[in-house]
Amino acid sequence: MQNLPKSVVVIITDSQFVIPVYILILSLKFFQPAQRIHILGISLSDDEKAFFTQFENVFVFDSSIPRSDKPGAMRIIADILKGEALLTAEHCEEPWIALLDGDCIATGDIEPYLAPSEPALYARSRTAEEDNRIFRYYRSPGESTNGIPERFLRRWREDVGQNTIQARATTVLSGNLILHRKYLDFAHIWQDYMGKVLVYTEPSKTDAAYYMPAEFALSAWLMFAKNPPPVREVLLNSNPSAYLAHLGPAPKYWRFWTLKKLTYFTPVIRMLDWAKTQGYAIPVLPAALKKRNKVGIVAVAFAYEFFTFVRRKIKASYKRIVGNSPDQQAQRYGRQRI
Repeated sequence: MQNLPKSVVVIITDSQFVIPVYILILSLKFFQPAQRIHILGISLSDDEKAFFTQFENVFVFDSSIPRSDKPGAMRIIADILKGEALLTAEHCEEPWIALLDGDCIATGDIEPYLAPSEPALYARSRTAEEDNRIFRYYRSPGESTNGIPERFLRRWREDVGQNTIQARATTVLSGNLILHRKYLDFAHIWQDYMGKVLVYTEPSKTDAAYYMPAEFALSAWLMFAKNPPPVREVLLNSNPSAYLAHLGPAPKYWRFWTLKKLTYFTPVIRMLDWAKTQGYAIPVLPAALKKRNKVGIVAVAFAYEFFTFVRRKIKASYKRIVGNSPDQQAQRYGRQRI
């Protein structure tokens, strides 16, 4: 007899992500039918909710913030709601709560990695090299090219308002994280903090220090709070036979596949075929998720690979010819940050 799962999976979605979240649910249920899953829906219709609730032990909750059409607002809203999503499991019995990104699939039974042995917050920490890359356009003239820029650290230190000494050297990702119930109060804290520093009603008013909204809010708290939860490295990719495959963020695999992600096409189709044989209702699928289109899908993947290769070469040549002004790069990158 299979042991009951010790975790609740929580996922945030709006109407734009119904299909990938549906596929994520299929992949979890295929390997672990008893898995409890909570969907925090942002302005979902009843029909969209029904695609999820038809599965046993899957529940939909309405988010406290509705959908917004303001440019950049949905990214911030989805991030602010991460704490709220974790709190949907507040009254459940399972000791572990896993917040998963909607553009992932499970390649096997990942339940053992959703319920680690030591109570803590499990998340992926960036390496120093990764942080150096993401902050490269935000450094002041003459500032070291290593580490988090001082203006970010100063803003985070002031906003948290607790410790002055930095407790961590690198940032922490805010997706695909696992929290033990012992530290569930942190979900309240994280949500309140994001509500303080992120402005979803006027996205342009959110400071550049939070251009990765939930992630930098989480990192700030873990760096400068007096009593944050202990952080451990997430285990969701520790087993090559059963892991959580992140197929995002872009391009969206349900629109077209890249060569790098094409290896997951057959497993996704297998999940959809399984859903059909089990009698589950399936959303209307785009062309990229129909197996009869596989030849065209592969052709598009190769064409995209060629296009990106040519674009990289042209961009590199352009930089060699006209130079690469840090100020111009920062301005161009800054327009995309929210």
